Amino acid sequence: MGVVKHQSIKSSILIYLGFAIGGINTVLLFPHFFTGNEFGLTRIFFDLGLILVPFCTFSTGNMMNRFYPYYSTHLPEKKNDLLTWVVLISFFGFLLFVLGTFLFKGLIVRKYATNSPLFIDYFYLLYPGVFGLVMYTVFESYSWSRHETVLSNSLKELGVRVFTTFLIVLYIFKLISFPVFMWFFSLSYFIALLVLLACLRRKNLLHLTFRISAVTRRLYKRMGVYSGTVMSATLFFVVAQNIDSLIISSFKGLNQAAYLSIATYMATLIQVPQRSIASIATPVMAQAWKDKNLDKIDEIYKKSAILQLVAALFIFLFIWLNIDDIYKMMPPEYAAAKYVVFYLGVARVIDMGTGANQQLLSTSKLWYFELISSTLLVAMSIPLNYFLIKEHGITGSGYALLISMFTFNTIRYIFIWHRFGLQPFSLNTLKALGIGAVTYLACYYMLPDLGNLYINIFISGVCFTLLFITGILLLRVSDDINSTFFSIIHKITKRTLHK
Repeated sequence: MGVVKHQSIKSSILIYLGFAIGGINTVLLFPHFFTGNEFGLTRIFFDLGLILVPFCTFSTGNMMNRFYPYYSTHLPEKKNDLLTWVVLISFFGFLLFVLGTFLFKGLIVRKYATNSPLFIDYFYLLYPGVFGLVMYTVFESYSWSRHETVLSNSLKELGVRVFTTFLIVLYIFKLISFPVFMWFFSLSYFIALLVLLACLRRKNLLHLTFRISAVTRRLYKRMGVYSGTVMSATLFFVVAQNIDSLIISSFKGLNQAAYLSIATYMATLIQVPQRSIASIATPVMAQAWKDKNLDKIDEIYKKSAILQLVAALFIFLFIWLNIDDIYKMMPPEYAAAKYVVFYLGVARVIDMGTGANQQLLSTSKLWYFELISSTLLVAMSIPLNYFLIKEHGITGSGYALLISMFTFNTIRYIFIWHRFGLQPFSLNTLKALGIGAVTYLACYYMLPDLGNLYINIFISGVCFTLLFITGILLLRVSDDINSTFFSIIHKITKRTLHK
């Protein structure tokens, strides 16, 4: 777990820098300098890209993570053909997407022309946007397989957001028009892809060969079945996570999607540690399953659960403690999504608190359960979003995600416990929940309103952070957290004494 802990810390720091910049973009810049429809358009583009990635790649990125250990064990680097076939398959999938847009153009226009005409006007920019995101995802998965997680995570989470800020500044000062902004916005992941390829090339990790290896001849049927099943599972999961903005923009307009994007951004902040842990735990778990090392898998499952729960509680409660002051930074109409933040936040805490169950299942021999559980998730999510948004407006999307994610993770928890005898919870789980609740209530009821939103956020943030971290350390909720904290203190003290 040491590799997971240390690389996840590095990844999380870089990713949070990216999210800090993303927060400036999302909370301060987009709402004040773009119309609701223009802001909503950027959100729709991104959500559609996420939905289309598993379709275009046929989930070969997940397949690469699952089978790369077999290739690296039996083949020299320059004869490893796995990356080549994944790239070719993904390019073919992208061509299918292009064909599909021409076949269903009439349906798309009918659904969005009335309430979201701007989406129709800029639809053609989906092509470079989706292509860049698809290919970046492929090489990101390859980087994960090579344990180069910090590089790919920093480019995706930090680099793309810095580039977006640069574009926004150019737009604010009228150096570019909105159409030019959208052109460059759609190319952001393609630019990140070029940087990632250059870095991999410099490290001598980028090799393509069109000679079919003995490993591919032996495993291609298993890999094909795996990719097809995981593609369906991943597609269902991503659709369930991102369908709300598409339904809202169709029913209510792009401006409602913009309001939702603020709530989604805050919920996504909660997930950052999960992203970094997942990218590092996936190849470790794949190797552990190959070695039949169930103790290693159990260790990662339990430690990932408590690490993710502590992080999720801290971020969610910090946000909710300051939610009113956060919304005061934006135009008042954006506060319509305030309670969406609460429901999405609780859903993320539940998802993260159940540990790295997706990585455990997708790298195991029972990976097909990914399809079963994800099918159930989308079967709940789409009708829940449709009817609850229609009935309750934007808040309905929060209800839908909370209900579906609770059910989804409960089913996965029961399945893993029944089939592998593994479960992620312990007394430390209750400790973390108790510390979070007590710390939040203490700060909420004891801290006064100082009349300035920035001072309020600063004071409440400092008090909450000190109380929460103190409780986690004193009650030894996680040995990894304690060892990392005191290791940092020791290094700082040692450097200070040497000076």
